[in-house]
Amino acid sequence: MPISIFKANKNKAEMIDSVTAFNIWNTLRLRYISVESGKYYRNFIHDRDFVILVSEMVNDFQKQVNILEEKAQKYKVKVPERPPSEIKISQKLPSMTDKFIFRRIFSDIVAEMYSLSRSVRTTTTNDKLMEMFVKFFEGHLKNFENLYKFGKIKGWTDIEPAYKSAQTKEKEQVSVSEANHIWDHVNTRYDQIELTNLFLEFVHDPDFKMLLKQGLSRLKDQITMLEKKALKYDIPLPERPPAKVESVIDPEAMEDKFVYRTILTGIQSAIDLHARAVIEAVRNDSVRKMFFDLLKEELNLYGAFLKYGKVKGWTKVVPAYLHS
Repeated sequence: MPISIFKANKNKAEMIDSVTAFNIWNTLRLRYISVESGKYYRNFIHDRDFVILVSEMVNDFQKQVNILEEKAQKYKVKVPERPPSEIKISQKLPSMTDKFIFRRIFSDIVAEMYSLSRSVRTTTTNDKLMEMFVKFFEGHLKNFENLYKFGKIKGWTDIEPAYKSAQTKEKEQVSVSEANHIWDHVNTRYDQIELTNLFLEFVHDPDFKMLLKQGLSRLKDQITMLEKKALKYDIPLPERPPAKVESVIDPEAMEDKFVYRTILTGIQSAIDLHARAVIEAVRNDSVRKMFFDLLKEELNLYGAFLKYGKVKGWTKVVPAYLHS
């Protein structure tokens, strides 16, 4: 990656775009709610291990709050109302069971996952802030994993219907949603392979073409893994894309910038695809781990691909955040 020959103006205030300003405000708002809810529910939890788990999550959320408050001050983003520093309730409510509390906290964790995913996808102009949201997202996924496994051991989670077929012989079954996500991932990767092969017929920049070939190779590796998983659980495979795509369209009709932006949008969509699969893969641990690994790989790819597009000048310019 080329290094700029121009020195940065240290006196110039660092700016952010309008979407990033919203992401800072909205994530801070959600984290305030998470911290307040955790402190409130702790008063009614009976299981000591559950208290420890919730306390660890609250501490994790509080660390993120501190970072977000610092970023909000730096970029002059208005902050939401802060919750109380502590919530103490001495009266116990018999109707407030640990199972109910688990389900409420787990539901909030799932809902916040989609918001964090959006923050990662839409924070495109400031690399450091995008990396911050990625870390928050990955930490949230870890909290989701720990909370779900704890609830599963306690018997507080619902058991989703299993996917069954006449040929299924696996002791560890997949749920109906897990089977659908495996099938959906195969379809998506097939489409991405076909589209990448098509784009390779038009790309002019040699570095970009090499980058697409590397991505295509990785997509094929993932397809092999997903196909094996589908066959293991007797999930029907869709038709494969053509082995080679040839176009009679004039290559000058498609610019590299358009190809880049189309692929970037595809990566952003894949982040949501993987996140939904992680959230809903709650029966088969090995399948959830596969989706989790795919998500982490996609996040790493997204960060690198976004920076590459900025160097080339292919990313879109988002409206700036102008504070008063």
